[in-house]
Formats: sequence, C-alpha cells, structure tokens
Amino acid sequence: MIKKNGSWTNEKVLGMMLLYFSKYRCRVSKLRLIIGGLFLLTTLSPGLYAQEEDLFGDSEGDSLLFGDEFDLGGDDFSFETEDETSTETEATGEEDFFGDFGEEEDSEPAEAATDTTQIDEWGLDSEEDYESLITRTTDGTVIEEVPDHPLELGKYVEGTIFEDTGFTLSLYSPQVVPDNLNTWFSFMDVSLTTELPWHFSFEPIDLSFSVDISSFKFVNSFPVGGEFKGFSIMPIARAEMYGVEVELGMGMYTPTFGAMAGIGYSYQFHSLFFSAGYRWNWAYDIDPIGSSWWLEPRFTTGIKFW
Repeated sequence: MIKKNGSWTNEKVLGMMLLYFSKYRCRVSKLRLIIGGLFLLTTLSPGLYAQEEDLFGDSEGDSLLFGDEFDLGGDDFSFETEDETSTETEATGEEDFFGDFGEEEDSEPAEAATDTTQIDEWGLDSEEDYESLITRTTDGTVIEEVPDHPLELGKYVEGTIFEDTGFTLSLYSPQVVPDNLNTWFSFMDVSLTTELPWHFSFEPIDLSFSVDISSFKFVNSFPVGGEFKGFSIMPIARAEMYGVEVELGMGMYTPTFGAMAGIGYSYQFHSLFFSAGYRWNWAYDIDPIGSSWWLEPRFTTGIKFW
C-alpha cells in the first residue's frame, strides 16, 4: 500500500515493518539470553536450592550452631549432655577443642597422693620451721627467733619433780663482826640452795622463792672458851631486777633462830648463773654472848630449770 503526496507508500510501510521486527527480535534475544543464563547457572550449581528450616544447617538437618538435636520450631528444646559427649569422645578416641581435660583431672590426685609433705602458704614443711621466721615490731625493729641453746636445760626436766626448779652452791666466810665476836675464829663455810617452782614476774622485777641450808662455825679463844656451830635452815624470798638481787629470809640457826638479808649481782648464761654479794646474818642467842650478827661475802654458782 503506497500513498503518495502525504499518504503511505509501500517503501515506508516496509521500512516500518522491518524496524518493528528488528526491535522484536532484539527483545526475544535478550529474553532467550536471560533464560539460557538461568538454566546454565542452575545446571552448573545443583546445590543452590532452597534451604530448610535451619538457616545455618545443611540439607540433612544438622545445625552449625546448635547441633542436630536443636529445634527452634518445636517443643523439644534439648542439648547434648556431657555424658553423651564424653561417651562419644571415649568411643572415637578424639579430644575436644581445648584438649582432653579428663586425663589432667585424673592425674592431679595421683600427684597429690605421692606428695606426703604438708607445705603451708609460707613454704614451711613443719611447725618447727616457724622459729626461723623473721618478724618486725611496730617500730620496724627486726626480731629474729634464736634456736634453743644446748645449755637451755629446762627442756630436759619437763614433767619431772625438777621442772621449774634450780640449785645453787655458795662459798663464804665471815668478814665483818661486832666487838663481842672479835675473839671468835671463823672458818670457810658452804651453803646449798634449792629453788622452789614458784616464780612471778612483775616487769621488770622477777620474784622467786627458795630454801637455803648453810653451815656456820665460830670458836672463841679469849677470855673464855666456847663455840657456835651448826646449820641454818630458812626459806628465802628473792627479787631480781636487771641482774641485781635482793633476798630476805628467816629461820633456824641451830640451836637458836635468826634472820638474814643479802644483796648481790648475778650474771646468767642460759640456764647457768654466777653471782657475788654480801649476806648479813643475825642469831638470837650465841652462848655465852647472847645475840650477835656478822657480815660475809658470798660467791655463788647455780643452775635454773626455767
């Protein structure tokens, strides 16, 4: 159909038809290309199908997060128990991610059983080692425990009749006498003192008690004869402060009675001690002169079991 002078001609109609078919073929080619690509993608990737309920699981229902027994959609909310896990581990011989902790737990009691030494938090094996610890006072002074010395003899008599007691031996001779004893000769005498187990401390004074047995002997030469000799037996109370000793006693100067008082200084080396001083003695009746007194220096050595 050809239209001249403003009408359609066969050439124009044919051109328009060719243009239309060319556009149609282009659209069909694009559609076929898309369909073919989808088909090819589907054929080369057979595993790209729709997933099941678990977003992180595979097609068999195993979950990467919670295992095959975890069901978000049902009423059964369960996990694998430790017994089941340990049973599977023992059966397969596989260890968990961080290693086999079961063997380590079993080995620790065995090691503890072999180590019979009890060590406390300070690293000491026994209570005796506490003596070696060094402590400090509030002002920062270091105090170090000193181990027992072999001459600390009190520990050897614990539980016996000699516990908390002691003994002394003294040598002495009258040095100063009154006029009524100027014509009386005196001699070297000895005494033995037994410490009683009664000791009291009133800082800085220590109080103790003892029983003293001392010998004495006087022989008169002018104007008439006579003698005064025997043993004195008396209890004594002794107070000691910084090595200085003061003692008082009252008892028998056989066959009469009397009293004594003494002062001296003592040096102690562990359980042993040495002292020197003076003792004043008074006797009530010395035949034939009556009462009299005398002063004697004393040198004493002894042992203390406390």
